[in-house]
Amino acid sequence: MARGIRARTLMIAVAAAIPLAACSSTDPTPASNDSTGAAGAKGGTVTVYHENDFEHLDPVRSFVTDSSMASKLISRKLMEYKWDGAAEQIVLTNDLAETVEHSEDFKTWTFTLKDGLKYEDGTPIKAADIKYNVERSFVPDMSEGAPYARQMVVCEEGYKGPYSPPGNNGGKGCSGITTPDDKTIVFTLQTANPEFDHTTTMPTFAPVPEAKDTKTDYDNHPVSSGPYMIENYERDKTLTLVRNPHWDASTDEVRTALPDKFVFVFGQDPATVDQRLILDGEADQASLSFSAVQPANLGKLNQPRVKDRVVEGEDVCRRYIAFNQQKELLKDQKLREALYVGLDRQAWISGRGGERLNRLVDSIIPSSMKGYHEGNPFPAPPTGDVAKAKQLLAESGYNGETLTLGTADVGVAVKAAEAAQASWKKIGVNIEIRKIVGANYYTQQQNDESATDLITAGWCYDWASLSSVVPPVLGPDTSQAGKAGPNNYSRSQVGWDKMAEIREMSDNDAAQEAWSTLYDEIMKTAPLVPISQDLNIYVTGSRITNATADPNTGGLIDLAQIAVKPGS
Repeated sequence: MARGIRARTLMIAVAAAIPLAACSSTDPTPASNDSTGAAGAKGGTVTVYHENDFEHLDPVRSFVTDSSMASKLISRKLMEYKWDGAAEQIVLTNDLAETVEHSEDFKTWTFTLKDGLKYEDGTPIKAADIKYNVERSFVPDMSEGAPYARQMVVCEEGYKGPYSPPGNNGGKGCSGITTPDDKTIVFTLQTANPEFDHTTTMPTFAPVPEAKDTKTDYDNHPVSSGPYMIENYERDKTLTLVRNPHWDASTDEVRTALPDKFVFVFGQDPATVDQRLILDGEADQASLSFSAVQPANLGKLNQPRVKDRVVEGEDVCRRYIAFNQQKELLKDQKLREALYVGLDRQAWISGRGGERLNRLVDSIIPSSMKGYHEGNPFPAPPTGDVAKAKQLLAESGYNGETLTLGTADVGVAVKAAEAAQASWKKIGVNIEIRKIVGANYYTQQQNDESATDLITAGWCYDWASLSSVVPPVLGPDTSQAGKAGPNNYSRSQVGWDKMAEIREMSDNDAAQEAWSTLYDEIMKTAPLVPISQDLNIYVTGSRITNATADPNTGGLIDLAQIAVKPGS
């Protein structure tokens, strides 16, 4: 699921985690298990169960919502989003930046850092470290992360980051990023962008000290600029975070950072975790899960000892299946239309746990966002239109070939894929399901050589604007001519010229309308079929307090705000 699934691709597993971020939302308010809203006590250890290991913790490569939530504890950015329960909205908040200024034409943005910012080893965080990490986003081997810097910042043609060629452009790096002093960083943009401060909530705009950069191995131990640092990381087993002694709470408006430690435990069966959390044994009273409650256990949530520990909320993410047009068969629009109208979306939702956990959608644009239009160009009932799909299939060049449908090899994701497979069999299309390890799912689907024909995905906007929906999901990779962007799983090339024109627009309202119109035009070519929105339901241990489902990060429980009640 691509938070993009922050952006962010939506975590492809059970919960609504692959790209997110939002500056505001009119979606229903997430619920908390702490009605008092009190921050809670300082201390304690939180255990977080997760079905998969994280795909990336390197901030320049992190673009999936579960990774983004964990990274929020380790890496700070220039700006950040914070869920404000009192105001019932997601608020753009200064993180590392003390001040933000822009030129009248919105092409030059200047950020000044706060005083007293330090890494886990006590060395100061410098503006040059943020510049260096942004430059790392130009490295082809790190292209899985947020693409916005490559798309927006003025840089030398063909620039590929600080590793190649040697010398990093004679020591200057990307010329559109300058650091006049240790506390100031200036970005020169290719076009006017009144939303660039929202863009800097992306992990790309976190600091990485060049001296500690281990390139692709940086995933294993990113140097902490946040309240926690890595004590131990055993891939696919556990990740332990302990306090960063040099984090200064007075500089951080986003993270309460009350627990002393977080222990992530990977590879746990969600149904088993449900049972443990519902029973609330002593070992799990300070525990929670990144997987939503499994459908079979929903009926147990009304028990007196359980109902006060339930956390519910929605997110801004949307799930869909993309039709990979690099595959010869999927270049046939009639076949894509047949797959679109022939999909039994109701069965898909049943596979994912039913209507309490999912809601049908008709667009990858959230209904709360300006620019959303109800309906779609290929209307069909929730159960699909078998007759219409068969007609379209007969008009296509399909001759019984087998198409591969990619899905993460976890929980309800497989059941949903099986529902899609069964519904397409009814219209005469042969589908083979390819299960992919969840921690590697999006990396494999972004690779042209290993991507499947049909790609289960999800996207969560990075800020509440169509500019963080339409170009990432349907647009080009601006650093590589003729190549689809890393989260354009349909590999559609429709409207790319128009996207370049819209990026030049300084009138934000006009740009939003243009993005909306372009989205409608692209969808007439059936690049993907929108399916559902997750409705997130979690249960926590009885000692967890102030747990809120953060709509900005896939509806996951916000680890930056929770606390642990003292044990008995």
